[in-house]
Amino acid sequence: MRKLVLFLLAIFFVTPIWAQTIVFRGTVYDAVAYIPVRAANILNMSTGKYQFTDSEGIFTMKVSLHDTLIVTISTYRQKMVVIDEKLYKKGHEDILLYHKAFMLQEVRVVALNPTYEGFKRDIANAKLPDSYKNLEGLHLTEEDRRNATYNDENPNILKNTAIGSPITFLYSKFNKHEKTKRLFYEMQGYGDEVSQVPVKYNREIVSKITGLSGKDLMEFMVFCRFSYYDLVRWDSNEIISAIRYKFSEYQYYKSLDEEE
Repeated sequence: MRKLVLFLLAIFFVTPIWAQTIVFRGTVYDAVAYIPVRAANILNMSTGKYQFTDSEGIFTMKVSLHDTLIVTISTYRQKMVVIDEKLYKKGHEDILLYHKAFMLQEVRVVALNPTYEGFKRDIANAKLPDSYKNLEGLHLTEEDRRNATYNDENPNILKNTAIGSPITFLYSKFNKHEKTKRLFYEMQGYGDEVSQVPVKYNREIVSKITGLSGKDLMEFMVFCRFSYYDLVRWDSNEIISAIRYKFSEYQYYKSLDEEE
């Protein structure tokens, strides 16, 4: 009889804890740039309810212990968050998402006409830099002239060079579309390296190198904001070196702030 009473009491006290819901607050960040991710979809698999992050990457949702949240947005890898006892008591969490596609380096835009014909007109009317002065008086041999001809009969050894076709060369060098294409083909060569970014660069690695944690760790990672382009190209040792270099800069600027 005594065991039965204890069993009923246990059910009486435990059941409300499992059934009780709390308002869980999450902030979704880009795991590398540490900027908020807006319009990410958060689905509670246990209840079927969903929310979207606001402009600051924040969402709030009622959850119970052991609920499973699925965080989804295009171009980012899906993230699953289980509301375990630690998160349940904590009531909030920073959720980091990694890109699942190539992220190209920012391209410097030159204020020239985007069309090739317009580009040629701009170049024709533009003042050439001093570096072109050394081309004055340049004499090509008959063989050079033949090689510079654009046809199927003769090879063109000067193709894509400043001498062979200055306008085409400058267009391919400075045009935003052409630079983006070159970066894309370069990144294709790295292939599976994109999937290794979360392994090579994450909070645990940065915390181990710097000894930072909590808000200090987040502040430092915001300070770093490495690009995906660099993290894909760098190996683990290069990333560690970059973190240490950034950390020395971070400590320097922190000391200046403290002096003020």
